[in-house]
Amino acid sequence: MNIIKKFKEGPKIDKAIYWPSVIITIALAVYFVLNPESSLVKLNAVFNYMTNELGWTYIWFTLAAFASAIYLIFGKYGKVILGAPGEKPDFSTFSWIGMIFTASTGSSLLYWGTIEWIYYWQSPPFGAEVGSWQAAEWASTYGLFHWGATAWAMYAVVSVAIAYVYHVRKKPILRLSEACRGLMGDRVDGWMGKLIDIFFVFGLIGGVTTSMGLGTPMLTAGISKLTGIAHTQELEIIVITIWTLSIGVTVFLGLEKGIRRLSDLNIYLAFGVLTFLLVLGGHTVFILNQSTTAMGLMFSELINMSFWTDAVGQSKHPQWWTIFYWAWWVVYAPAMGLYIAKISKGRSIKQVVLGSVFWGSLGCWVFFSILGNYSMGLQLSFNNPELFPGRGLDVISIFENLGPAWAVVETIAAAPLGNILLFAFILLAFISMVTGQTTIAFTLASVTTKELKEEDEPARWNSFLWALILGSISISLLLFNALKPLQTTSIVAAFPLMFVLIIVAVSFFKMIEKDKVVEKREGSSE
Repeated sequence: MNIIKKFKEGPKIDKAIYWPSVIITIALAVYFVLNPESSLVKLNAVFNYMTNELGWTYIWFTLAAFASAIYLIFGKYGKVILGAPGEKPDFSTFSWIGMIFTASTGSSLLYWGTIEWIYYWQSPPFGAEVGSWQAAEWASTYGLFHWGATAWAMYAVVSVAIAYVYHVRKKPILRLSEACRGLMGDRVDGWMGKLIDIFFVFGLIGGVTTSMGLGTPMLTAGISKLTGIAHTQELEIIVITIWTLSIGVTVFLGLEKGIRRLSDLNIYLAFGVLTFLLVLGGHTVFILNQSTTAMGLMFSELINMSFWTDAVGQSKHPQWWTIFYWAWWVVYAPAMGLYIAKISKGRSIKQVVLGSVFWGSLGCWVFFSILGNYSMGLQLSFNNPELFPGRGLDVISIFENLGPAWAVVETIAAAPLGNILLFAFILLAFISMVTGQTTIAFTLASVTTKELKEEDEPARWNSFLWALILGSISISLLLFNALKPLQTTSIVAAFPLMFVLIIVAVSFFKMIEKDKVVEKREGSSE
């Protein structure tokens, strides 16, 4: 009875945000199910227009976010504590960093970290020859760039802005619209504020299905490899169902008992898998050398990569990859901002920005360096065992004939004690997805809650229901081959969302300057 009572209790929902968000999402999902092909054609036309004609706006936006993050680290606001003077953080630094990293990456990092290099190898940037050594170096570099500091800066700036309103101004509302108050004033209490939050919820749900669309085939392929069970749609539905129930249980347990403990386990398991591949995978020297080269190339060519649109060459590489990635990060930025803000009470602005930009980037670089270069090492050993001794595997052939998910699975299985490592990898992918989507369910519940004090969490039934909604939509779209339209809709939503995030950033600087927090804190310390 206590469990049932605890499940029912909690802050009340804001019906003006909750119901429109749910209804619009379900209505569009139904439309996509009924018209998957025509919907995708129309959405692709819109997306192509945005990336080709308006792609430069994404580039300048991300660079502005990165510049803002640098300013927050080294500028006068860096020492401002996000909370009352003397307020202590709720989580240890290790758990806090782990919660940020695991919530922000999910199983997508495992997927792209292992096989993204193949795309660049086959379609290299800057006019490099396909399959050449230049193509190989760019292939190891671009993943570091797309999952690096520029991207994480978007999370950092939004996090600080929302955390300031929530922990310093003590507004008991954890929403994107509330962070716009500095510029929009009381209009955030009206239909404009509701529209911002509804729009954010819908865009985020589309982003979640993108992650599930990548993670599910990888998991089912791994299960099929280990057990011999056929890799079917029914197996994918079972995986999503178990995922959904696991997410529901985790959000029911809450931040401390659920999300924190799961993220800690995620970090330990990831460290074990990556260490095993690096030390015992058979390509240690190549991984270290190629990672060093990729890091050097990324830093030396960072400005070129950041500004490149290929307006004359028309390879479409920046549009298909860099601009697509920036749009994807924009869609997730409000959700991660809300979540990071919630768990960052008592930390300074400088700590929050570094926690996202430095540790987030470093973690992604380690994953891409080990997973991607191990996979590339297998391919090079297969192509030329005399020049590249060690275990070999035709990863590209598997990629082309069986698909990316199987390329990931066979790459991991090719290591010593392959089945044991693959089991650990699949478990890591499962936990990563649960951790990431639990954060999304928690965030959606927070946004649709009427009032959420610092010490409170959204009602458990609200978080649990969002977990069920996410799982149900994913299964429905998977069954009717309509997953792609919703994913594309999410990326399309990134364009107007950029302008909302600009309002959030400007509002923050306006509020913190108006409050004169720096002068007050410095005066009190004297």
